[in-house]
Amino acid sequence: MDNAPLSKYTVSFGLSVALCSVINALLVIAKENSPAVQAAMQRMTGHHWVTHSAIVLVLFGFLGWLFAKANGGQGLKISPSHLISMIVTGVVAGGLVITGFYLVGD
Repeated sequence: MDNAPLSKYTVSFGLSVALCSVINALLVIAKENSPAVQAAMQRMTGHHWVTHSAIVLVLFGFLGWLFAKANGGQGLKISPSHLISMIVTGVVAGGLVITGFYLVGD
């Protein structure tokens, strides 16, 4: 099963999930540490969480598309187990960053 090829979109958007999970955590920290950032995000859409969500969703789509265009349009080549590891690592890292921030930094 580990040798089964994954589509370029599965790999690309899987990597995008991993990266966006970490970016999401960093955005939470930036918002919480800077009232100016939070106020600017509030002005953009009426609520900072709506802006936050829009930023992460746009980045997810853009990064997934960008990763799919890599390697001459063939996308990145990663084994299923490596992709799963990267997704889990990204999501866990994002969760730990947010948890650590609220436990230590707040």
